[in-house]
Amino acid sequence: MFYIKLKKDYRTRIFIIFLSLLYIILIDYKKHDSNKFKRKNLSPTISDEKNNSTKNNLIEDNDRNKILSKGRKFLDKCLKSDNNNFYEKSDNPIITTIIPSYNCQKTISSSVRSVQYQNCTNIEIIIVDDFSTDKSREIIRNIQLKDKRLVMIENKKNMGTLYSRCIGALLSKGEYIFCLDNDDLFFDEDVFDYVYKESKKDNLDIVSFRALYFNDYFDDIYKMKNFHFFNFQNNLFLTQPKLGIWTLTLNGKYRMHNHMIWSKSIKTNIYIKAVNILGIQRYSKYVCWAEDTSINFIIFNIAMSFKYVYKFGYIHIVKRTSATFTQNINNKLYGELFYLDIMFEFLKNNSEKNFVVEEALRIKDRYRINKVSNNTNSNYLKSILYKIINSQFINIENKKRIKFYFKNFFINF
Repeated sequence: MFYIKLKKDYRTRIFIIFLSLLYIILIDYKKHDSNKFKRKNLSPTISDEKNNSTKNNLIEDNDRNKILSKGRKFLDKCLKSDNNNFYEKSDNPIITTIIPSYNCQKTISSSVRSVQYQNCTNIEIIIVDDFSTDKSREIIRNIQLKDKRLVMIENKKNMGTLYSRCIGALLSKGEYIFCLDNDDLFFDEDVFDYVYKESKKDNLDIVSFRALYFNDYFDDIYKMKNFHFFNFQNNLFLTQPKLGIWTLTLNGKYRMHNHMIWSKSIKTNIYIKAVNILGIQRYSKYVCWAEDTSINFIIFNIAMSFKYVYKFGYIHIVKRTSATFTQNINNKLYGELFYLDIMFEFLKNNSEKNFVVEEALRIKDRYRINKVSNNTNSNYLKSILYKIINSQFINIENKKRIKFYFKNFFINF
């Protein structure tokens, strides 16, 4: 009532003051929120799982700066323009590093140096060049002149990363395989030593270690900014049957995690067995998105033991500077459908197969699949959906969900 009785000019003034105060409050909130976001980008942040112990968190707080400082020194060494050391061939290597390469002339030297500068020298380096059109192969050949441990395999046409890694694995002589992308780097000089000792101590099939994720190679990796990393419980130990679906579940819910082939040491015989199970008919297809997820899933289902160790050992570049493919939408969708197919086939024949329904719905939402077309991806998806619907291991409720969300695919079914 008081406001109504005021003269018009006073009401206007009060309204202007109110808007001014509101504007100040919003600006202050936005500034606070922006600073908060800025801090997250410029300094490492931790995303720990609920089952992490207090001890692990203390390790994070006390040793983070020390570990990152040590890693920074190793990176500076790897990022130098040359390595004049000479390396003799290892007749019985204990470690094999597989690097698929394609048009990576700007990054391949640094990636290889992160392998060469490891304390463990009894290794072999297998680089599978996927029909590069730049100077990548020339650079690799020059590295070979001084490093006799390096073997380069040249694909006769562009085959994709799945094929390249599988071929590399089949030719591996080491006891354990480490995978490295052609624009990624190992983060410390003792990664091979540390992980190898952990593997041998308990005769482990898989040892996973920590990976740092950088957004961009040429900016972030040099300035050591815009990165994050994830952590599981230190010394987490898993065996079958839990190991087979561990990468699909977290805190009782469906969530894909730790599903990349890198940042792991894998027994060579396990890796080769997984390649043979996958079969040349599959891995010779042009698969270059989620391809490591597919082979990793098979490995986790046939391996008998797994351990996660608190070791900063790998730098992964999220914004890829080079790859063995062009990451268009069709390639990405085909890769994820390929993984969906592998996931359905290799999940155990019980209620676990229902996880494939969650993955199918995730793919639909991610790629906004609403209609059927006569192309490779559409036909591939249709064939997978029919397998799900006809499976005796998928429960009725999930079959209804599939039919509802992909109803356009079942019009003529």
